[in-house]
Amino acid sequence: MPESPISETSMPGMARTGRRRAALLAALAAATLLTSGCAGWVRDNLTQAPTPWRRVQPTALPVTMPDSRDFPIVAARMRDTGAVYKSYVVVLGNPTVLPGENRLTVDVQTLPDSLFGALVQPPRVFPVPLYTMETLLATTKREFPEMTVKVADAARRNRYGDYDYVTAQDGENSCVLAWQLITDHKRMLPERIEAVRLEYRACGVGSNVRTLLVPFDGLSLTLPETVLEAQDLGGM
Repeated sequence: MPESPISETSMPGMARTGRRRAALLAALAAATLLTSGCAGWVRDNLTQAPTPWRRVQPTALPVTMPDSRDFPIVAARMRDTGAVYKSYVVVLGNPTVLPGENRLTVDVQTLPDSLFGALVQPPRVFPVPLYTMETLLATTKREFPEMTVKVADAARRNRYGDYDYVTAQDGENSCVLAWQLITDHKRMLPERIEAVRLEYRACGVGSNVRTLLVPFDGLSLTLPETVLEAQDLGGM
């Protein structure tokens, strides 16, 4: 005997129960969005898009760099992505005629202070891991066209731990690209901060790569509300 299709008319009690459950879920969702808005968090992901870049003074940066004749701070800018990410770009002097900016970029990822905030976090502004061989190859081709690029055989160390880097050279100039992800809450980051990402690009005249890395080795994270000063771990 063939089975009859189940319809709302054949099972009116189940239909009414389903409609009541759907209405209840909709009401709970609406209450969640309203409450999250009152708590200071966005009501939808459309408002989590990055803000336009804006100029800031070097004193407003969460980082200080050692004084450098070749790599002075030329300009600085920042933007927010939701209430979770703050991104900074520090433009440095470039003593070469190579294209591209010498720069330090800093991304600070904070943790939401409420359950509702956790539900509406924007997409991460940086990948983890920061680079794969494929993305690193694409980046170095873009940053250092027509230069010989080499991935460092071993990590280097600054006061916040180990970091990786590549070198690029031609007949007159040398360049470095260094990157670091800081997630050590035991010694460096308060619980309010999930992670700090650093990336440094510098090109200079000559072949002394170690000189190019000095600003990255000597930088300090300084914003008290976000990043705690770390004990000097020593450099190479």
